[in-house]
Amino acid sequence: MDDTTEHLDYRRYPILYIDDEVENLEAFQDEFEDYFTIHTAPTGEEGLNLLTREPIALVLADQRMPVMSGVEVLEQTQQVDPRILRILITAYADIEVVIDSINKGNVYRYFKKPWEHEDIRTGVMRGIEHYHSARERERLQAEKIENMKKMVRSNRLAAVGTMVSGLVHEIRNPMVAIQSFLQLMPRKMEDKEFLSRYVRIAQGEADRIEKLLENMLSFARPARPVLRLCDMNELVDRTMQLLEFQARRTKIKLTFQKDPSLPMAFTDPNQMTQVLQNLGMNALQAMERSGELTFRTYLAEGRQEGPRVALEIRDTGPGIPADYLDKVFDPFFTTKDEGTGLGLSISYQIVNEHRGMLEVTSLPGEGTTFTITLPLAEAQHRERSEYDRGGQKGCGVV
Repeated sequence: MDDTTEHLDYRRYPILYIDDEVENLEAFQDEFEDYFTIHTAPTGEEGLNLLTREPIALVLADQRMPVMSGVEVLEQTQQVDPRILRILITAYADIEVVIDSINKGNVYRYFKKPWEHEDIRTGVMRGIEHYHSARERERLQAEKIENMKKMVRSNRLAAVGTMVSGLVHEIRNPMVAIQSFLQLMPRKMEDKEFLSRYVRIAQGEADRIEKLLENMLSFARPARPVLRLCDMNELVDRTMQLLEFQARRTKIKLTFQKDPSLPMAFTDPNQMTQVLQNLGMNALQAMERSGELTFRTYLAEGRQEGPRVALEIRDTGPGIPADYLDKVFDPFFTTKDEGTGLGLSISYQIVNEHRGMLEVTSLPGEGTTFTITLPLAEAQHRERSEYDRGGQKGCGVV
């Protein structure tokens, strides 16, 4: 007996005894009413009706009854509430029926008839303890889920606070330049050079605020991906073409270790290209001058959820300090002099929307590796309905 049943009040869990012989119902009531809260019914139909009105933990039914046998009653009891424990009372002549019903899961256990007082008393007690323990597990699981929901709500509020704080900070800087221009403008109306220079500055700062707000909206309300059957190798090829000019200008070597047999995945090509571009540009900016940026595709094996399409973006830059690794996906976290710190947060959300994972590993002085893993097309198709069976093929970026 565990701690949850050591001081159990068995009368808190009512039981129901069904038997077509009234004498047996009365004898059962008289014999066990000191231990349990007992309901009785003379037919299976009345017993099943009672189950819809009263909370019952355990049902005992006599096998030999007209119209509806004990096994039939217990089968229907299972349909009413599968959590109710079911006990059959029968003679030895019905033992094959009992064994079959136990094997099918319709009966928790059985007692022979005529019953022994102590067998019934201890057997029903063990049954109630089993029922109580199962309900306790359900209660604890429900509490755990509710606590997790509270944590998620708390984390969301904390994230909103961080985002608002970062947004205020990021907007305040360009607003200084705009306000300075507006304050000086009445005294500088005749200074064409001043007006030309500060108009460009003010316009640039206004564009910066607009871009920040766009990024903020992308983070706060990411669009649901429109999935297509895609070859990730093709997306990497296109991303490398977009990065080639910047890499050549900074003397950084681009390489692609391609797995030609890589399975297809369902992805939104526009969103996934945004992720690859962002990770690639971050790597190029981290290396500044010279280095190597490597894309690698492969089939990741051995994970609990099965094989997944994997894509690495590895650079030879300065790396990320260990203290920063768990913050890189936080909104507004950045080590750059310029930038909003939303790019990696948005990328993380996009990959998550694809039922994938975005992870980072890094060692100072040895570079950084971002790894994207996505479910195989077949597995992802079972989970998502956005893919149009008769629609577009290939993963063209628009």
